[in-house]
Amino acid sequence: MNEYAIQLKNIVKCYKDGEQDHTVLNNVSLNVEPGEFVAIVGPSGSGKSTLLSIMGVLLSPDQGTIQIGDTCVSEKKQKEWTDIRREQIGFIFQNHQLLPFLTVEEQLKLVQNMSKNKEEISVKQLLESLGLDELANKYPSKMSGGQKQRVAIARAFMNDPQVILADEPTASLDGERGRQVVEMIRHETKKRNKAAIMVTHDERVLELVDTIYRLENGSLVREK
Repeated sequence: MNEYAIQLKNIVKCYKDGEQDHTVLNNVSLNVEPGEFVAIVGPSGSGKSTLLSIMGVLLSPDQGTIQIGDTCVSEKKQKEWTDIRREQIGFIFQNHQLLPFLTVEEQLKLVQNMSKNKEEISVKQLLESLGLDELANKYPSKMSGGQKQRVAIARAFMNDPQVILADEPTASLDGERGRQVVEMIRHETKKRNKAAIMVTHDERVLELVDTIYRLENGSLVREK
């Protein structure tokens, strides 16, 4: 049994910039334990989104290996990646990306029905545990920005994934609502013993994470 929920070893990713190769990620390694909440910070264009896409099995590295729990993603064929994303990774996006024509309960049931594992927590139980049960029958158009992002967090945890990836989850929220969202991610990460990795520019919420890494000039360096 792997002691880490997610491991990246010596990840390299390059892009073509005209005639030249531009190295975005240069031998990046990262280990995140279950229950650990990590933030990745760094200037715009430093490769944070590229790194998150690789962790989310959306983009393949040029070199290096990715392991989620006991699954070595690097040894899997790309056609198997969809199952890995669906079963082992929960995504929280900058914009909630809720479907406008479904209620909150329907949004979560849709995610649940896509999973091969039907034994997980019920939609009703999850909404109650997150204090969102009063939103169950609401459509996104009837909810505030903070409520929509909290529902997006519920959706990320729906199938009991090993890893939660959050891409600028506070970007569209004011300070108070942004903090509430990150507090919710932290609470659920600890309660459910998941690994959570958040890319953020929002320094106001960094005190809520366990570990901070800075990505700059292709290198990932631990700051806290």
